[in-house]
Amino acid sequence: MNLSRRTFLRLALLSGIAAGAGVILKTTEPVGFGNWFRWMARGNLARFNAPRARVALAACESYEADILACLRAAWQNAAAPDLRGLRVVLKPNLVDFVGAHPSYTHPRVAEALIQFAREQGAREIIVADGATFRRDPQAILDATGYADLLAREKISFVDLNYDDLAEIPLKGGYTKLKKLFLARTILDADLLISLPKLKTHHWTQISVSVKNLFGIVPGIKYGWPKNTLHTQGIPAFLAELADSLSTRACAVVDGIVGMENDGPLFGNAVASGTLVVGTDLVAVDATCARLMGFEPARIEYLNFCGWAGIGAIDADRIEIVGEPLARLARAYAKPPQLE
Repeated sequence: MNLSRRTFLRLALLSGIAAGAGVILKTTEPVGFGNWFRWMARGNLARFNAPRARVALAACESYEADILACLRAAWQNAAAPDLRGLRVVLKPNLVDFVGAHPSYTHPRVAEALIQFAREQGAREIIVADGATFRRDPQAILDATGYADLLAREKISFVDLNYDDLAEIPLKGGYTKLKKLFLARTILDADLLISLPKLKTHHWTQISVSVKNLFGIVPGIKYGWPKNTLHTQGIPAFLAELADSLSTRACAVVDGIVGMENDGPLFGNAVASGTLVVGTDLVAVDATCARLMGFEPARIEYLNFCGWAGIGAIDADRIEIVGEPLARLARAYAKPPQLE
């Protein structure tokens, strides 16, 4: 049978469309084509229509510097919310204490944030975390200096692993989970401030304000180190958590001394001399990635969030205010990747 050139081209085009559709269906099979298309459409709309996210950078050379002054300036530059009359929950990263490795949020940064919240007239201030590995956080609080800080400032600490539970629906559909139990302290907050350490992570490449949210998920329900949630796929679960959390949130990142290489526990110190503040946690993390010398689109959970329209990762969608990013950027060593 002889085919005309036009017929041949039409058949080739149809074959290409069929092959492309097959790839899309295979790729979207775990979540369904409808969800995949919805996320893609929302992400593209966000890139064109959403206002630019604002992220503030402040230079803060050491933990002996005036961190409170740096924080005041960055908070104002980021247009972060007024804390007057609010119930504020500070969620530092207290993953563990491992000798000289700077794996946790330094208590001097938490102290400055407590003082700032009081200046602004916060109604209540709570420090809270749910440790990933240890069932009793007291040894971590003692070793990191948080026990002394909390006593000195007369601030309550809530162990989110054992807090009262509340159920929230997961609206994204990125994982097979339909609902999630979270600590009641988080859901009752007027504002959640994610207060992470700027560091690398061997599963997610970086661990900043979004990964820090893993600590609000109770171990008493999901175990230690919460592997039930890891098996959902960490990028998809982090996107789900960031998208579904109804509590207002913002981020203050301790980048005064960051951590590179074998994070989140055993990495090496990097003097980065910065605080990072913003109300779009994904944009904050994308900015932190650039500060560390990494491309956000190559970090799986950030790429997923940006693609689904959960937050901004593109440089032209993020307004950097305060110090220039180039002045504070460092070349962090990448973490060892698990096979």
